[in-house]
Amino acid sequence: MRTFRSDNNAGLCPEALQAIIDADRLGHQVGYGDDECTARAVSAFRDIFGEEVGVFFVPTGTIANALAVACLTRPWERVLCHANSHWSYDESTAPERFTGCRTTEIHALSSKLTPQDIERATPSGRGDVHQPQPGALTISNPTEFGEVYSPDETAALCEAAHALGYRVHVDGARFANAVAHLGCDPRDITSRAGVEALSFGGTKNGLAFGEAVIFFPQDDDGGVFERATREFPHQRKTAGALLSKHRFVSAPFEATLTSGAWLRHAAHANSMADSLARGLRELGVEIPHRVQSNGVFAELPAPVCDALRAAGQSFYPFEDPSGRILSRLMCSFDTQPDDVQNFLGAARLHDAKR
Repeated sequence: MRTFRSDNNAGLCPEALQAIIDADRLGHQVGYGDDECTARAVSAFRDIFGEEVGVFFVPTGTIANALAVACLTRPWERVLCHANSHWSYDESTAPERFTGCRTTEIHALSSKLTPQDIERATPSGRGDVHQPQPGALTISNPTEFGEVYSPDETAALCEAAHALGYRVHVDGARFANAVAHLGCDPRDITSRAGVEALSFGGTKNGLAFGEAVIFFPQDDDGGVFERATREFPHQRKTAGALLSKHRFVSAPFEATLTSGAWLRHAAHANSMADSLARGLRELGVEIPHRVQSNGVFAELPAPVCDALRAAGQSFYPFEDPSGRILSRLMCSFDTQPDDVQNFLGAARLHDAKR
């Protein structure tokens, strides 16, 4: 049975699996990224985001986020993030270890941050050597609760952050789902909005492993882009995150990007989440956060949760910014309508027994 525990639990999408097979058939290739698969993958990203961007591949989302922000900051600086963000909640101490920066959590009322949140979280103190200096703002798009920052919202956050001396990083573990929801040019929620760096997720969208880190040059950035793209290869190596058989992480990106599969699979997962949410609402289940990507966060009563788990379903409990304990239900590229109906059927069965 497929469950809604996590999109990490899904296997490989066909395009990613075929890309690994095709890369293997190339025979011997130069290691550590100097191969033809990586060159094509970089070109595919530049076709989407612009020829001027810097593109690098790493094995995991944790190291993608940590190293991207490390290259935007210095160890005496501060990193702002949502208190419920992956950066703060699920990356252990990797952010502090690799950046050396102080992480400052912002406790917001919703899953999104606002410009006012950024201003409120910035100390109005002396700003001398005895205090952390402005470093970076990192946001997740979609957020940890599946809501999507629009181009205008992203631009407003970037404007507020830049005015206070912060660079902006986007944790895009499910970036494809955000783009599929908005139907926009990916640059509208990255470079055109003022973002300096993006962690572009692959694993949660059907790849075996791997994320891409993309740096965007911005006007008057004080050389941040040049420094970040110069330093990232060294940061990646010293973090033990440079893959020798590099083509097997880059080839699936090239295949899914050039075929458009990255957006098709994300749109499908979003659609399944929307269908699941509609079915749950028909059963009277409250869903406090807007379903804008591939996750549904539902207030399932404990007896319903028990009945669903007894029926073989699996999902995570999540505490949201208001302190509610919600059930996180994640859809994947391979979630099928029958999976949704099986889940809803188990919930209906419990409801009928009452």
